[in-house]
Amino acid sequence: MKFERRTALSASEVTDRLKALTDYWEKKYGIGSTWSGSSVRIKGKMMGVSFDGQVRVGDGRIDADVDAGFLAEKLGGKKYVEGKLDAYLDPSATVEALRARIPA
Repeated sequence: MKFERRTALSASEVTDRLKALTDYWEKKYGIGSTWSGSSVRIKGKMMGVSFDGQVRVGDGRIDADVDAGFLAEKLGGKKYVEGKLDAYLDPSATVEALRARIPA
């Protein structure tokens, strides 16, 4: 699955928001994330589907390439990930509010 999003948010703001999202996925589903500068590698299993991918943050854009297999498409994996990206990149939501979504 490939995703691209454009945004007016700064690269550091996008990185903070994506860190909140990867922390959410780690706590909720056990998906691991390894950050290196402005890119993150995600790997794990969510809703019965294995994910392995790379997300890169640049000026005004986010590029993601995630290998999730055929089953992910059938189970709505792409739609789920796109929805989460859109929600976490929504400028009306503060980073603090996004971090508050992370399960304890």
